[in-house]
Amino acid sequence: MSRRLLALLTLTFAFSGCTTLSTRDRNLLQDHGVSAAVYNKMSHHEPLTLDDIIELSHRGVPGAFIVHYLQPTYVVYKLSPDDATRLRQQGVAEGVMRYLLATPAMYSPRNAPLWYEDDPHFHDPYWEDRRY
Repeated sequence: MSRRLLALLTLTFAFSGCTTLSTRDRNLLQDHGVSAAVYNKMSHHEPLTLDDIIELSHRGVPGAFIVHYLQPTYVVYKLSPDDATRLRQQGVAEGVMRYLLATPAMYSPRNAPLWYEDDPHFHDPYWEDRRY
């Protein structure tokens, strides 16, 4: 392989970034009309802000999908009572709320996770036939 081709491939990979969303995930976000800013964050597996999570909820993105995206980011959301109230008022799914509220304990070495995917209160038909 020539040096020029190797350099070109290296630059291509360096500037293209790596997308972590599957084609199905990208299609779901596009089908729900998610903004380019949030779509780009998710394409590069960046942490989401509370406003991003509200946007996903407003766009009708399933709560299980949101949690599935958030889990491998390992972001700890330390929600104030006002944050929790705002998220609930904006229609964020209860499963997403429980996940966000549980993240401080989930990623603490002293505590066991508080949220489990098989929680009987967490029901989202989108993931019913898509369990791993």
